[in-house]
Amino acid sequence: MDNTLSETVIEEIAEEWCGAKSPVVFTGAGVSTDSGIPDYRSPQGEWKKHPQIISTIETFMNQPELFYSYYQNQLFRLVNTQPNPGHRFLAELEERNLVKAVITQNIDNLHQAAGSKNVIELHGTLRTVSCMGCRRRYPSQKMLLEAAGQRPDATETGDYSRWVCPKCKGRLRPDIVLFGEGLPQEEFEKAVSYSTASDFFVVIGSSLTVGPANLLPAWAVEKGARLLIINNEPTPLDPKACWVIRHNSSETMEMIYNKMCVKLQKRYNQS
Repeated sequence: MDNTLSETVIEEIAEEWCGAKSPVVFTGAGVSTDSGIPDYRSPQGEWKKHPQIISTIETFMNQPELFYSYYQNQLFRLVNTQPNPGHRFLAELEERNLVKAVITQNIDNLHQAAGSKNVIELHGTLRTVSCMGCRRRYPSQKMLLEAAGQRPDATETGDYSRWVCPKCKGRLRPDIVLFGEGLPQEEFEKAVSYSTASDFFVVIGSSLTVGPANLLPAWAVEKGARLLIINNEPTPLDPKACWVIRHNSSETMEMIYNKMCVKLQKRYNQS
């Protein structure tokens, strides 16, 4: 394991990644911080400002005004949020067949906005909301933000009347996995399949403390994958990693991506 951000380490990572047959990337909140979205568990993280209890099924059922106010604010924040270079580098690597899948714990849709196609969303998405009654699904921004007149201050009143299905008047909820709920089975099975088939597994911006998603890189390593972790804070899997980089994820990905492009161009010229 090497956690220094040196030219030698970047060279080694780029060489291994370019030579991998089934590279898979696993991302957490840290990959989106350069887009202005705070992470969750760092000292400045989201749970320091808004306790984790808000994102539980119990709060949704029993304290809807608190739950909806929080997630309306999340939606307003995402309106003008754009993918950062880290997201875009991953999309470009997928285009070059150097990322087979992006498995993400994030609900912000920024990987797709950057151009990634094969994105496995373990914790759901804020893109859509669904009716608890008739199960109809709607685009979140159209349903909630247009109804609020694009006014962020509308979330401060505790009014959640707009979170109602226009067809059956049932309660709407964001299509995300709340604490106390299981992961979507189909998505998790896809993630397991890609992880256990990978020979190069990259973790970006995840503390690897939330299960069962945090088992995926461990299973990949058990099957023989080489593990790269890019995260500002230590993770439980650091001892199993070939490389641990504690540095800004976008800057690190830029260095790796640029080095990979040089290697790929050399191979092309020699072919």
